[in-house]
Amino acid sequence: MLQKRPRQWCERRGGLLVNSIFLRIYASMLAVLVLVALLGVGALQLLNDVRVDQYRERLAQGTFRLMADNLSPMIDVERRRAVAVWGRLLGVPLRIEALDDAKLDGRMRGSLRRGQVLVAQTGPHQARIFSQLSEQPLLLVADVQQVSEQLARATSFLLIDELVRYPWDEQPRRLRALKEDKQFGFDLRLVRLDQADLDPDQRRRVDEGDTVMALGRGGDSIHVFSGIVDTPWVLEIGPLYQMNPYPVQWLVLIGALGLSLIGLMVYLLVRPLEQRLSDLEGAATRIASGRLDARVPTRGSDSVGRLAAAFNAMAEHLQRSLSIQREMVRAVSHELRTPVARLRFGLEMIGDAPNEAARRKYMDGMDSDIQDLDKLVDEMLTYARLEQGAPALNFQQVDLAELIEQVITELAPPARQCDG
Repeated sequence: MLQKRPRQWCERRGGLLVNSIFLRIYASMLAVLVLVALLGVGALQLLNDVRVDQYRERLAQGTFRLMADNLSPMIDVERRRAVAVWGRLLGVPLRIEALDDAKLDGRMRGSLRRGQVLVAQTGPHQARIFSQLSEQPLLLVADVQQVSEQLARATSFLLIDELVRYPWDEQPRRLRALKEDKQFGFDLRLVRLDQADLDPDQRRRVDEGDTVMALGRGGDSIHVFSGIVDTPWVLEIGPLYQMNPYPVQWLVLIGALGLSLIGLMVYLLVRPLEQRLSDLEGAATRIASGRLDARVPTRGSDSVGRLAAAFNAMAEHLQRSLSIQREMVRAVSHELRTPVARLRFGLEMIGDAPNEAARRKYMDGMDSDIQDLDKLVDEMLTYARLEQGAPALNFQQVDLAELIEQVITELAPPARQCDG
């Protein structure tokens, strides 16, 4: 017995812990937090992948469109020669491939036909760039490692090669046209050497025809400067910004979405609890207004479910107790009328009694009526004890004939008086 009771207590305690609504809410919130964290990390990683592709395509767009357009009118021999020269000068492996030989899906092929440049990740720091030659099923393909630096040098070489075909005073207008036509993803402009933001050593190198890369004022960007021979111009490319994998605005947006998702999930968890407590409050209000038949739906075995069951049990006990009290009041009211009427009749008969023996008889009857009243009071107390539990019953033998004779004797004086 001593071993069974602790075991039952432990089982009951374990059931309460399992059915505890607060533990369920805490566990659900923990699951929601983990889910939101995983979704946030996944969304940020996916967003960064998309942004990296867009960043590389934006940088490569103008340069590779310029190269593809220059290659388009050439014959095959000239194309191979130009690709070889550009590859050696730029340090970027370039080649021409047939569009049908490239392993590209329908979406990528459609983008190439629309004049877009595609950048595919081929390694941790490697990328493959595709650009279709105008109206031809050929692709210009390049394998690069540092997209920003290599493309900046390539862009500078190609633009200068294009600009030197025009007089120096027409070169700014031609550069603006190229910028709009090829959709470069960075700024291009021609400045004079003395206006370039360079130190003396960098100005000397640019004046000698070298390409110089300089940091921007904030230190988060670079500018590429290349001098154009026999002109007063310096081609400035940039600023070129390094892609921030965790931009503040996206982190704020993901945080706001995460908090919104957490708020929604917590609301969905707490809303049923609030509804069940509202049902409990409504039932209590109806009972307080006198509708004792009001009950609460008992759903589940958690804390609120057990509270609803206890509330229904209390309401049933209250309704049963009030019903018993009403029945008791009606029964006692009915039973009190008979002895009270006999007492009133006995008092009237005492005044008309012809002798002492008759008065004694009526007084004995009144005493018996008083005993009946005392018994009725005891019965009322017994009913009151019934509400607290089953009372102890004491059985005793009664002489039925004597009980009947007593009833006849008590009722005999009113009967004789009515006959008289």
